[in-house]
Amino acid sequence: MIFDILDDSELVEIDQLQIAQQKQWKAIAAAGQGVDFDGIELLVMPGVFPPREDTRLLVEHLRLDKNCVVLDLGTGTGALAVWAARNGAARVVATDIAGAATYNARQNVERLGLFDRIEVRNGNMFSCIGRTETFPVILANLPGRNKVATDDTAAAQWDTEFRAHRALFNGARRHLQASGAIYMVKANYPELLATIELAVTKGFEFEVIGESGPNLDDPRIYYALKFSQRKTR
Repeated sequence: MIFDILDDSELVEIDQLQIAQQKQWKAIAAAGQGVDFDGIELLVMPGVFPPREDTRLLVEHLRLDKNCVVLDLGTGTGALAVWAARNGAARVVATDIAGAATYNARQNVERLGLFDRIEVRNGNMFSCIGRTETFPVILANLPGRNKVATDDTAAAQWDTEFRAHRALFNGARRHLQASGAIYMVKANYPELLATIELAVTKGFEFEVIGESGPNLDDPRIYYALKFSQRKTR
């Protein structure tokens, strides 16, 4: 598949947009801000990445087997974990490296009465996952760009030195069941190609399962991606 990757001038515009967004998220009142996500009323706390068009694109094209177990890496507000619990998952483990995000996710889990089905853990990628824990579904809506993040809010959009992506595909085979899949959304940044290249080198195949954009005021095209372990003959 040929992707229409953003050019340098478009990336400069995205830089400015994302810096402004990060300021807005930090300015959210301490009590939080309510947002609607696929009919679910979520609370977004200060400095936490809110569910946006990329998250919505993923759930539009994601179908879970009934009573499956899901791992949600980089859960943020817990939006995908909550959606999974309401759409077939019997159990969800949701993780985030940022303390504000794990607090936010726990608040939403408790508010929505899902504490018996969603467990929120604080940790960096697979660091808080037991060695023998495996999952048929891993959701990993990771930061989109390889840029230096100086705080947790920036790290929701920028993956310094691509560390989270490398940790994902380095550790996924241990925790992803053989017939399972990793799902994420990527915009048409150059990092989209880097993500696919990294996945392929680690033994994964990819499939585009959904697409949206661009809009008049936003040149980004979003792709919902499914990564499966390459079958060996």
